[in-house]
Amino acid sequence: MDKFIQGCMRIKDMTVSQVRELIDANLEMGINVFDHADIYGGGECETLFGKALKEAPELRDKIVLQTKGGIVKDLSCHRYDNSANYLIDCVHKSIKRLGVEKVNRFLIHRPDALFNPDDVAKAFDKLSSEGTVDEFGVSNFAGSQIALLQNSCKQKFQYNQVRVSIFHCPMIEYGMNYNRFNDAGVNRDDGTLDYCRLNNVQIQCYSPNKGNKKSFIGDFKYPKLNKLLKELAFKYDVAPNAIAAAWLLKHPAGFAVINGTTQPERVKQIAKAKDISLTRSEWYDLYHSLGRKLP
Repeated sequence: MDKFIQGCMRIKDMTVSQVRELIDANLEMGINVFDHADIYGGGECETLFGKALKEAPELRDKIVLQTKGGIVKDLSCHRYDNSANYLIDCVHKSIKRLGVEKVNRFLIHRPDALFNPDDVAKAFDKLSSEGTVDEFGVSNFAGSQIALLQNSCKQKFQYNQVRVSIFHCPMIEYGMNYNRFNDAGVNRDDGTLDYCRLNNVQIQCYSPNKGNKKSFIGDFKYPKLNKLLKELAFKYDVAPNAIAAAWLLKHPAGFAVINGTTQPERVKQIAKAKDISLTRSEWYDLYHSLGRKLP
């Protein structure tokens, strides 16, 4: 299972050589999955990444290309579209921008209120048969929504990309606050964590360092959390972002952490989390550091 994934949402303004450095830094740390979406930079992120691959075609066999589609952003109406024709078109356009023959993984970016599971199945059948996608998944889907789709699709859903971090972890909190009247006991997860664990769907955690608007690392609004991050970073001889990632990797669900940085040095910092095994006390201390209380 993946432990880290390089997110490519913010590469739009980088040069081709900078993208190449980012790819190389990830490969050096054993990270070979690169996450895209058709809406990142209005498609320019995929185009730029494709230019980097064109300059160094030998990289293609070393990396796993993952992209997403299903969000429509145009002047007429911001909407979601999980219809067969739209999803197929998303993949074909991403492949063209990336300059490759196929993508290794395709994820439906967000659930469309009007999606028809049988229609999605048609899209996946076509993409599988033509060899343009190897594996399938979703992003921001509840477990029940994945189950509904899986009932119609013969291709197994293997990934679910969800926001999870020390700061934002309702799917973890609910399990510890079941049958309580407190806020953490509100079922915002819909059993998604348990569904994914039971069905071997890996959860890819995006925004692993995001607070309300910016990174919680170094933010004075969260003094207890940052004090503890610094103490643990000193103990394990790593940067605080590695501790934040280690907190996610400690979970037995086998999370993958999506690292959104565009700086090679930070890639190397966070990748050190794979060698850290936080104690159970340290994990709970970080959880408590934001003022949370157990029942």
